[in-house]
Amino acid sequence: MRRVSAMNLLAVGVCLALLASGAASRPDDPPGKGPAELQGCWKLVSIEADGKTGDPVGGGQPRWIIKGDTVSYGGEEIIRFTADPSTTPRVIDLKFRDPEGVYEGIYVVEKDTLKVCVNKRADAKDRPGVFSTKDQAEWRLLVFEREKAAPDNPTEGATAFAGVQIRTDEETKAVVVDLPIKGTPAEKAGLKKGDVILKVGAKAVTDAEDTVKAVRQTKPGDKLEFRISRDGKEQDITVKVGVFPFHWVAGLG
Repeated sequence: MRRVSAMNLLAVGVCLALLASGAASRPDDPPGKGPAELQGCWKLVSIEADGKTGDPVGGGQPRWIIKGDTVSYGGEEIIRFTADPSTTPRVIDLKFRDPEGVYEGIYVVEKDTLKVCVNKRADAKDRPGVFSTKDQAEWRLLVFEREKAAPDNPTEGATAFAGVQIRTDEETKAVVVDLPIKGTPAEKAGLKKGDVILKVGAKAVTDAEDTVKAVRQTKPGDKLEFRISRDGKEQDITVKVGVFPFHWVAGLG
């Protein structure tokens, strides 16, 4: 009996050591259990910044699908969160995967409305205390409405995104690629700094705003052809359009 007890104590000690080292909490672990009131599909309807309410950045009707302690957006898991519904106000920490960072916040569910007020600076350790951004430049208030079910297409309502910074050249008035953002569809397709954009799809573009509109008129997952001029030669580059990143949608940086 003494040997069995010693083995049990050893096993407990090993388990505690694994937990302390973080070995029992890997990024690919199955979702944990989040508050029941947060589960389901939520459509983002407005964002408040500096006390003023506006539409989500980039337009569209972006959605969160909350299951357990994870948030999916555009068909991909983007956030793992921790929440405590026993506090006043209820607290929530949103751990984004890309880019990595934890945004501290508070939340409340009122019938079919979810409000989340967060500090837009990742890892700031400065949690909001009320559901208002007046005189609080670093806070963002996200307002969601519950939907009965998630759409069949997980990208429905999301804004299309190519991932390239552009500018209109002051002298030539041409639309020029300033920078393809790392890891985005535009960079993966081969767009490069200095490329002159002539057409997006079938539309000839005349300025930067025109180019952005042409991209956003497509849907995530579409293949969009860019006619460009590089080193004096014209060529076509096909970009598989992605989903506008949520941290930009929410104005988080």
